Amino acid sequence: MAVGFVSDATIFIDANIFLNPILRSGTDAAASASFLEEADAGVFPTATSVIVLIEVLHRLIIASVVSSSGISPESVVHQIKLHPELVRKARAVWEVMEDIRSIRSMKIYGISPATFERSLTIMQDGGLLGNDALHVACMEEHSIGTIVTYDRDFSRVSGLKIRKPDDIG
Repeated sequence: MAVGFVSDATIFIDANIFLNPILRSGTDAAASASFLEEADAGVFPTATSVIVLIEVLHRLIIASVVSSSGISPESVVHQIKLHPELVRKARAVWEVMEDIRSIRSMKIYGISPATFERSLTIMQDGGLLGNDALHVACMEEHSIGTIVTYDRDFSRVSGLKIRKPDDIG
């Protein structure tokens, strides 16, 4: 599936890059943390979308509630719906989100109805799931040709440059 990318100067950041330093350990976590530090220092221009940020927020809230309450991962969403105060108590998550949102070199793009419409075609042509297709459509709309991610699904998108954090810099 080919899409229309123009520039590869700006790097689109996928959710797993934000999540790795927080929820994982090891080489991927360290490389992601280093990449985000360089982005914050303005070493290269970056962008992401509100869809990526809500993915990150959702996963962090789930992880926080599981960690702090002992609720099983299988029932955590149901328990949060029954006890919304669990979201309010996840204060550290909100601090992390503020840190992410304050990365100096990062633009945060919204999703327009046209972006959504384009993502439907990308889903059908490339077999991507919804959020990944929205990421690609957003990148295309803003002429971003490079994504930093560990998600191999993006390899189905012709013309998209896929990089891991330690490939950049």
